[in-house]
Amino acid sequence: MQYQRVRKIINIEELRKKTVTIVGLGSLGSFTALLLAKNGINLNLIDFDKVSIENLSSQIYSRKDVGKYKTRALAKYLKKINNDIRINIQNERLNSINIKILDSELVIDCTDNLETRFLIDSYCYKKIPWIHTAALKTIGLVYVINNSLSDLYHKNISLDSCDEHGILNTTSFMTASIAATQAIKILLNQPYEKDLIRFDIWNNTFDKIKIKLLKRKEIQIIKLCMNNYSVNLHKKLNLDIISKKYKTILKKDNLIIIKPRIIINKNGYIIFEDTSKEEVEKWLKSL
Repeated sequence: MQYQRVRKIINIEELRKKTVTIVGLGSLGSFTALLLAKNGINLNLIDFDKVSIENLSSQIYSRKDVGKYKTRALAKYLKKINNDIRINIQNERLNSINIKILDSELVIDCTDNLETRFLIDSYCYKKIPWIHTAALKTIGLVYVINNSLSDLYHKNISLDSCDEHGILNTTSFMTASIAATQAIKILLNQPYEKDLIRFDIWNNTFDKIKIKLLKRKEIQIIKLCMNNYSVNLHKKLNLDIISKKYKTILKKDNLIIIKPRIIINKNGYIIFEDTSKEEVEKWLKSL
């Protein structure tokens, strides 16, 4: 009976077999999780933060949740709404050590910093479908990553872009609604919107923007937040050879993580954590 109305539109039984990972449980993540849970989708919830009083106007939490981990507060709330779904929680910041917690049918990025977004991109690149979301003030965007996040962010990123900004809660909910709908389409192998969706809820504008794949093949070192860098070598890499050359922290079919905290995708996509541009250039020359 719970799914009686939605079952007329989508294959709810197929959705109930799926698991989606949501990274970041602020306004975007909490609302997205709510919508997916109502549709019977199992969830992996990742966030290291606790609920603060400032969150209450734009996020799903209540005053009783203040001081609690967002993962635990949200999981408890969602279980009251739909006790049939499975929910796994991780109370930690996503990094190169724990990145395998992203394993699922789909990942949704609801974070507020490009460092984490590029970590997701490096792990999911040409392996796990994932959706990039962002919201600022009255503007929201949703983009299913068809290739790499570098197609969208291919220049140096200023530290200001990683700071927290104000947001209207209706912006968050509309962004979450679009992201959740895109997720359902992907999980059911239905056609989804491949262009970037951007709207301004205050000015009532809605745009679809085509994102062109980067045609140039020169190697660019992209500075992310803090001392983290992204590089795309535009070529296949032999992970077995590299793992023998360096101390390996994690090894999977499509990716390895080596010391000192370098994430290497077999398609030539690399993330460097906590280093300098000079060290990145030096490492690339030795590859």
